[in-house]
Amino acid sequence: MFGSLNRFLTSAILILFGLSTFATAMEAPSGPILLRVSGEIGVFNADAEAQFDREMLAALDWRDVDTYVSFDDGRHRFSGPTLASLLTYLGVEGGTLRATALDDYAIDIPVQDAQAHNVILALERDGKPLRIRDRGPIWVVYPASDPSQVNDLHSARMIWQLKSIEVKP
Repeated sequence: MFGSLNRFLTSAILILFGLSTFATAMEAPSGPILLRVSGEIGVFNADAEAQFDREMLAALDWRDVDTYVSFDDGRHRFSGPTLASLLTYLGVEGGTLRATALDDYAIDIPVQDAQAHNVILALERDGKPLRIRDRGPIWVVYPASDPSQVNDLHSARMIWQLKSIEVKP
């Protein structure tokens, strides 16, 4: 009787361990790391964080957005993965995102903004990859079809040269 119970418990533990390992496993980036995500996430590929290269980000739900930004002339087409698809991939359901730029500028973005405002992580502007001197390699973009839709709060959250996101409860 104890032999059967031991085999059952051992199998159950192995299955649970195997599933939890599978659920948290993520491919390592093969190119330069563009984005690091840490905090309350369910998928990792490095020490307590998820690291993404351009190819990994491009594999997420990609969108083109024609929009205005308050500090640039006219309308531009930004392209990149949706913030919502990144958060879904990482198992994030709520909380706050602490977004930090290369110059250490940081701003909090509510997770609900990802869906409510169709936010994208722009990797391209007007069909060209964003370089550091062009506010890249990643620019958080809130779509605005009309200049009057651009407000100070969304402008502050449109962080460019994004390097990392910390997911907080």
